[in-house]
Amino acid sequence: MKVPFLDLKAQYESLKHEIHDAVQQVLDSCAFAGGPFVEAFEKQFAAYCGCEHCIGVGSGTEALWLALLALGVGPGDEVITVPNTFIATAEAVSFCGAVPVFVDIDEKTYTMDPEKLEDYLKKRLKPQASSHGRRP
Repeated sequence: MKVPFLDLKAQYESLKHEIHDAVQQVLDSCAFAGGPFVEAFEKQFAAYCGCEHCIGVGSGTEALWLALLALGVGPGDEVITVPNTFIATAEAVSFCGAVPVFVDIDEKTYTMDPEKLEDYLKKRLKPQASSHGRRP
């Protein structure tokens, strides 16, 4: 017996009418960006998450960029990430004026290798002749 990994058709069929109705409402109102549908989503999602505010964005790249800005990441900063991430991660860092720094992964976990991160930080935190204005 073949067990499907992901049955998108079954998922779609269960929501088909709800999806079609929502799309039709957007088309009928011509509210393609922002507007009442995004505002309603933001309020509902904030309530679902138990927080006061939510901001709907157009992409994951924008979400990463806004999160970095909210953390105060900016020019001269370095943001450490892994090289096997999607390009949007480094792109969002660059949008802030910061520099993406790649620390390799652990081959067993496929997550950032803590030893390699420690090695990078030790090397980075040593006094250097020229730090190029970057903060450690």
